[in-house]
Order: sequence, then C-alpha cells, then structure tokens
Amino acid sequence: MHGDFSLNPLNYRDRVSRVLYQMGRVQLDSDANEQTESTLRFLRGLAIDVIGYHGGQDGGFRLLPDSDDPKKPFRVGWGVYYVDGIRCVNMPSVDFWELIASDDERKKAGDGRLITEHADSFWDPDAFNASASAPGTRSDNGLLYLAVWERHISAAEYDEIREVALLGPDTASRAVVVWQIRMTSAAPILKLGEELKKSLGIDFTKPDSLKIDPLYLALNLTLRSSARLKAFAAENTDMDACIISPEARYRGAENRLYRVEIHDSGASPTFKWSPDNGAIVYPVRDIAGPTVSLESLGRDDRTAILKNDWVELVDDAITLKRQINPLLKVVDVDRHQMTVTLSADPKKTPGNPGHQVLRRWASDVLPVKENQTTELSDGVEVQFSKVDAPKGGYRSGDYWLIPSRTATGDVIWPGGKDNPRPLPPHGIDEHYAPLGLFKANVTDSKKSIDDLRWRFQPLAEEIP
Repeated sequence: MHGDFSLNPLNYRDRVSRVLYQMGRVQLDSDANEQTESTLRFLRGLAIDVIGYHGGQDGGFRLLPDSDDPKKPFRVGWGVYYVDGIRCVNMPSVDFWELIASDDERKKAGDGRLITEHADSFWDPDAFNASASAPGTRSDNGLLYLAVWERHISAAEYDEIREVALLGPDTASRAVVVWQIRMTSAAPILKLGEELKKSLGIDFTKPDSLKIDPLYLALNLTLRSSARLKAFAAENTDMDACIISPEARYRGAENRLYRVEIHDSGASPTFKWSPDNGAIVYPVRDIAGPTVSLESLGRDDRTAILKNDWVELVDDAITLKRQINPLLKVVDVDRHQMTVTLSADPKKTPGNPGHQVLRRWASDVLPVKENQTTELSDGVEVQFSKVDAPKGGYRSGDYWLIPSRTATGDVIWPGGKDNPRPLPPHGIDEHYAPLGLFKANVTDSKKSIDDLRWRFQPLAEEIP
C-alpha cells in the first residue's frame, strides 16, 4: 500500500469491532482505515470459519486443458473461490441474466476463460510448457496454485478514480483483489504435504480428524516469506540539545511513514526505502531514451521531483509480476517541457504495460545485511533477519511500514524502543491455495490436470 497514510492502513487493534467517532474531535485517516480493516478481518475470518482455508462452489476455478496440444494453455472455470476468506471472482463480463440468455454455450457450461485472457495474469504459455515438460519423457508434475493478494491503486496510476467535479485533486485510494494462477514443481510440495499429514495426524476418513488440506499447509510453508525486520530509533548523541530533545531518538522535523521494501530477491538481496511510504509518483506520458515526459512534476515543494532524486519506472506488468527495474538518478529537470533526464535509459516493459509512473525513493538500493543495523535517516534504524519456516526467503515487493513521531521522538513498533520485535512483512500479503496437478507427456502430446480444489455447496436447496 503506497498511499499517503499516517499509519499502516492494514493495522487494527486486537478485538476492536468498531470505531466510534466523537463530537468535536480531530478526524484521522487511520481511524477510518482501522474501521475498514476490522470489518474486513471479521468478514474474512467468518468465511474461514464457515468454508475453511480454501474452497469454491461447483466448477468455480476448475482447471480444464483447452486441448491435447501442450503448447495451448488451460481454461479457468467460471465461478468464485475463497482463499483465507478472500473472495476471488472469475466471471464473464455480463450479469447473470445476460449469461443465461447468451448464445455462448461454453460460458453457460462453466468452461471459463483461457488463462491467457485473464488481465492480471501475464501468463506465458511457452514458459509454462517449458517448465512443465521434458522432451520425450513424462515431466515432473507441476502444481498449479492460486495466489491472491490486494493491490493498491492511486489516482496517479488510475486517473478514473478521481472525482471529476473536484477538477483535479485526488481523494481516497483503492485496494483491489488480484488473483493469479502460477505453477511450481509438485514433488517437494507433495512430499511436504505427506509429512505434514502424518505429523498432524490428518485422516479424512475419521470424523474427529483435523479437517485441513495438507497441500495448502505445504504450499504456504514453502512460499511465504521467511524475512523479518525490526525497526527502532537510535539515541540522540549528535544533535544540539537546544534543538532536539536529549531523549529524542527519532530526530526528524515531521511525522513520517517510512517504507522499507525488498528490491532484488536474488542471492545478494537488496532493499530500497522511502520516508513517504513510496507514495510520491509521477505519471509518465512518453519515454525517449533517458528523457521522460511527465504529466506532473509534483503538486508542491514536498512532492516536486528534483535533480539527484532516485526514481524507479513502474507499470502494471512490473507490479503484477512482482518484477523490478533499476533505480535511476534524476540528472536534470526541465519544468517548462515537463521532462526529466535520467542517469540511464529506463528499462521499458515490452508491449503495452499500462499505467507507467516514476516512483520516488530516498536513495539507491542498499544491501540486506542480516543481523546488522542499517540507519535510514534521522535516527531511524532497521535490522533484517530470517526464520527457518516459512521458507520463502526475501521476495521482491515485500515491505514494512515504520511510523515515526516528532511528539515522542521515536518510532511506533511492537516491543518498544528497548525490545523491538522482528516482524514478517506487512505486505505484499499473498495467500496460496492448490488448484490442480498438471501432467504433460510430450511424446503423445497428452496433458491432464488432476483437480485439487476443495468444494462446498450452497445451503439453500429445493424442499419438496
């Protein structure tokens, strides 16, 4: 969530069921966000209680080979599927009654859409078949799974969410549910699933057995991030006590929401950071070499793009595929032509990636140094570490949010300044559920997908 928030918008206090506004009090964005988050957590928790950790109705999200040709992708059945209480929808762009009256029998039959037609997937059939098949042999089975997360969108990226009656200013931003179907090697997931089934005593034939899918557990234990971060503010040892209180640890002049985000998740991971939650972006009109034409150079002095700023070219494809672009330095700003010149040609996504912006960061990327302290600015420091399980390691796009306050001269972090707790990423909070086991035999050009979905039926039924 890259928005201009005062606190982490995904946070809520334990057991809060509602936020009550009082007369004559200051209204905060964090109060409204906490109400939304508390309600959403309740509804998604209720869905887990009733449905389980994943499940869908009838043919919803059933994976169907489109043909026996392994170079062609599969179809995703029309319907809904729930993962950790989050409702994923795959439906034609018509309402129920239009669908009933339609002449398209495949839509009526629930055959669904080709995975290549799903806007958020950026599915590559060639990469899929290359990873799923070995020439002339039965391939290592591929586990097809559903990945679900919330994507934050702002008016800078999606101008259509602005209220045109205001003649320009943006208001609230939005979070949208994104679902993608991905594939990983099935063997290690199946093996871990069997081990968990035994260790947890899961036996679906017994009525009192634990009713949880061991493949769901194995998938999440394998893919979820193992990265941890703790944040704190160092004691004031350098500043003049007449300017900054001797007790102050955070030494900034303004309240900030720091963002620490993993950039490169490779063998030597790196991170980037922003004191403004990475919320300052500049919509792109055109790119010609290192020169980028912008729709806006910033709305005020705080958000204005300046020489020596560090920026990253981001678009829909980069965001949805969780990829990265190198950070580049601004070497010149032409305010008359509304252009900036960067230190190198920005790496553009082929085709029409959509909604290109330059996102501002505080510096170039920094190396992740586990169990070592790294100072960001004004006394705010962070320390990375990892846990043994889950096993996902550092993942590009994962982030932590660190509120800093001038009134207390400190940051807000669980455990306090003397014992800050190492926390998993605040986001991107991906949720995973198995859908199918893909099998392909290149010799006879046959492929099949074993159904791994958990299903339920609506409670209502006709009573004679």
